[in-house]
Amino acid sequence: MDIFKNYTFSWWQIGLLKLALFSFGLAIGAFWHEVFSPHITVLIILGIVLAIYIGFVSLEQKSIA
Repeated sequence: MDIFKNYTFSWWQIGLLKLALFSFGLAIGAFWHEVFSPHITVLIILGIVLAIYIGFVSLEQKSIA
């Protein structure tokens, strides 16, 4: 079983995925804020680093194509 296949989604499917992840994140933040509040700086730094990486990869793929 190959879990690293290439998938193609339409723009509205990606929008639904982002909405689902956003809703899940809000639910976690609303109910478990005591658990995650001591680690908020680590989570913010991780989010920024991953966003920069994803942006770099997408710009690199755009320049190659």
